[in-house]
Amino acid sequence: MDAANFKIGAGSLSIAGNDVGGTTEEGMVVHYEPDVHLHKSGQFGNTPVKASLLGQLVTLEVWLAENVLDNIEYAFAGAVHEAGIVKFGGIAGREIVGKELIMTPFDLTPSWHFRNAVPTSAIDTNYKVNDERIIHVTFTAMVDPTAPEDENLGYLS
Repeated sequence: MDAANFKIGAGSLSIAGNDVGGTTEEGMVVHYEPDVHLHKSGQFGNTPVKASLLGQLVTLEVWLAENVLDNIEYAFAGAVHEAGIVKFGGIAGREIVGKELIMTPFDLTPSWHFRNAVPTSAIDTNYKVNDERIIHVTFTAMVDPTAPEDENLGYLS
């Protein structure tokens, strides 16, 4: 055992090369969910004999502390920030262009790089006397077809 490998702490986030500022103490959480198919044989019943990876869902859940127009545009899927106004609306089916996200821990351990991510969660914006106005959003990594196949969702380095 090497106690130096035990880690704790927050980090910074950049979206499309722009620092989004501080996060709350909840910070950021990387979620990884594999889609694994378990092959079964009649000989062994419900006991798996082989596994195949069908897909991967990688998300980054973020609690943004700085409620500013740029962060609102990044977090609200389909919103557009132009001339000091964030606009909501448009036709169904329009493309949401993914952006590069980089989550860098403050302790300088390896950073998470998401090549092509979009906001996919519902967002509540609280206007309450007893609550901070944070932006709690989840970004979902999508395949970047221009990246090497084994890191087309992202990488850790």
